[in-house]
Amino acid sequence: MIYSNLLELVGHTPLLELLRINPRLDAAAAPAAATAPVVRLLAKIESKNIGGSIKDRVALSMIEAAEASGELTPDKTVIEATSGNTGVGLAMVCAVKGYKIMLLMPESASEERKRIMRAYGAELRLTPGHMGTDGAIEEAYRLAREEPGKYVLLDQYNNPASIAAHYRGTAQEIWDDTDGRVTHVVASLGTTGTVMGLCRRLHELNPAIRVVAVEPYAGHKIQGLKNMQESYPPGIWDKQQPDEIVHVEDEAAFAMARRLAREEGLLVGMSSGAAAAAAVRLAAELDEGLVVFLCPDSGERYLSTSLFATPERTGQRMFSLASEAKEVLLPGPKGLSVFTPGPALDALSDAEAWRRILLADVVVRAQAARGNAAQAVVGLADMDDRALEAARAAGMSREAFAALCLKTVRAMARRLGVGDGVRFVLATSATDRALTLTRKLLGRGLAYEKLRSVYFDVQRERDYGATSRADTSGLKIGHTVDLAAYAKDNPLDFTLLKRASLADLKAGDVLDTEWGKVRPSWFLQLAAAALENLPSVDLFLAAEAHRFPHLENFAAILTRAGGARPQVWAVSQPVQGRPEGAEGEGGEETADLAGLLESAAPHDVRMWLLSTSYRKSLAVTRGSLAMWQRNRRKAQDLLLALHQAAAQNAPTPPDAEGAKEIEQAVHDLKGAFSLALEDDLGLHHFWPALFAFIRRVNSRLAGGASGPAAGEALAALREVDAVLGFLDPVDAASLPLAPEAWPAKAAALVAERDAARAARDFARADELRDRLAGMGLRVEDTPGGARVYRMSS
Repeated sequence: MIYSNLLELVGHTPLLELLRINPRLDAAAAPAAATAPVVRLLAKIESKNIGGSIKDRVALSMIEAAEASGELTPDKTVIEATSGNTGVGLAMVCAVKGYKIMLLMPESASEERKRIMRAYGAELRLTPGHMGTDGAIEEAYRLAREEPGKYVLLDQYNNPASIAAHYRGTAQEIWDDTDGRVTHVVASLGTTGTVMGLCRRLHELNPAIRVVAVEPYAGHKIQGLKNMQESYPPGIWDKQQPDEIVHVEDEAAFAMARRLAREEGLLVGMSSGAAAAAAVRLAAELDEGLVVFLCPDSGERYLSTSLFATPERTGQRMFSLASEAKEVLLPGPKGLSVFTPGPALDALSDAEAWRRILLADVVVRAQAARGNAAQAVVGLADMDDRALEAARAAGMSREAFAALCLKTVRAMARRLGVGDGVRFVLATSATDRALTLTRKLLGRGLAYEKLRSVYFDVQRERDYGATSRADTSGLKIGHTVDLAAYAKDNPLDFTLLKRASLADLKAGDVLDTEWGKVRPSWFLQLAAAALENLPSVDLFLAAEAHRFPHLENFAAILTRAGGARPQVWAVSQPVQGRPEGAEGEGGEETADLAGLLESAAPHDVRMWLLSTSYRKSLAVTRGSLAMWQRNRRKAQDLLLALHQAAAQNAPTPPDAEGAKEIEQAVHDLKGAFSLALEDDLGLHHFWPALFAFIRRVNSRLAGGASGPAAGEALAALREVDAVLGFLDPVDAASLPLAPEAWPAKAAALVAERDAARAARDFARADELRDRLAGMGLRVEDTPGGARVYRMSS
């Protein structure tokens, strides 16, 4: 067909049935379309408009309306605030009709759109990106107000012609092309003209057709869309018109846009991904129907954005239970945030909890070593049943008991070398946040109140079970809680706020709320503590005992009420058994940190707790602590030796071979360490590399290596310890005296003692050691010879 006017090519866009992403069609049958789906899923591809987007319809409709009213004349300049696509459509229409045009848009809009508009001859005026389209709207209104004789503001946000474009065009085309069989239409909200036009026309044609509007969450990054609470609602918007308004998260929209490209061969933009994500979700809930969603534009206009870019995903990878894959921990604008539940207040020495705390410490330290801000919070639930029972058994108030426990935990953390990047917080410090979260869940229909308790309605959480990969269909209820103590609508529902007991009321351990006197559940306490004390929750580190339903409950609260979606849900395995010598050694009981610290030094215990993969259980077996004590001693001895060697002058002539060997050892150590950190904190793969490093460097030190070579090895060992923190700090008192600094009398006694030991006269050797002690000196025998230290006073 031959067209006489380019604008005749606006509209009449195709509908494409999608098979692979249709959740109601078997994926195996999709390529051949062998099975007719009970729910059909169709995309209306608006990028087939001649200008490349759905906004061509709006642009033409508004220009024609302005011409018809006499407002637009050849001497005036068209102005409009736009996030991009409307501007492209207007620039094209004005080019065809010969009008001048100036477009106002956020500087954050994609470069592709800006270049297209300039290519059509439009003048661009950019407004601050952080203001979004609102900043462009304000500037457009200012220009139109101050120079009405020069500019014609089309004002798509208040222009009925925007609705008319979809009333006459888009909606009618959907009806006609589906022969009236359409049951649902899904479109995203920007200027809202699309949704309003669809509602008016389709409801006229068939009131049973449901129009679903897709709104992004506040703070979204989906170009062209609006959240009506954080932006100026368009004047043409009537929230009563759509049958339903649903929300889609940024990542869900972006992921769906990528899926459309990879699985359906359909390259679309961000807003198309949002509509598609909502449409797929809707289709999964229907028994039958024909769902149409609108794809406003092509993905080609987003190639300079992060939508299709392959980011540099390097860094710490940890295995996430939710994805069943190793995910990179990517710090956000405020760094990386880690949360882990701390030990119960009646079991402060739970070694499994301390294993997780040390893992969190290592993650934070590793991020700091990469130059990234990072922090971890350990939440201590101080208003759950166990904490209250322990406080009452101790005859203390909850507040006093919790304060004592917090002080004890912080002291234990200092002993284990936990860094300042890890904070311990009582959950009751976030009580207000806990209540706010509850109100949000109630407001969103995800929770309900019953008999003065508030419960999360699991049946309304479609993703329940996804975080822990649990199959909830055959779940047996009542093994972990007494169901008679709760009045839930569904046994699967979990408690947010629990009605206070008489004991709680008597002790005053309650919160006064609009639901009565209640106590927050363990889940709500800790979720609130995480959200209150961290800018985000990027890594949630849980225990194996928390796998299900705990992680699902946390996920429900964090994502649905807190807006937090952890990048990684990691699970640490238990620590079992008792230190050697304890009654009933071994077994399945949880190891006790206090018992471990009675058997070994704090840094020995720290190294042992980090000795194997966190995804494998750790057991106290006969000699295991002793072995790791020896391992740490080797590293500590090397640290001392390197301090001493680094302070000495390099040998003359230089030991080139020794220096080269140490340089290689340092390289190997750093490579192994980096690999271990980036591969799921695989420290169990790193320790053999460290021990090899110790042997190689000790060998060179015995050969006289010193000076810069020793300094290089010392720096590498310090870098490792800056992250792992298992070595004792070295000060002047802990370093052996250089032989040339020994007092002459002491040197003579050491030589005499060496001779006595060689003659196996150990009684004489002990006597000489005591004489050295009388001089304030401590002697230590090593394979490389005696070392002399000054004794602390």
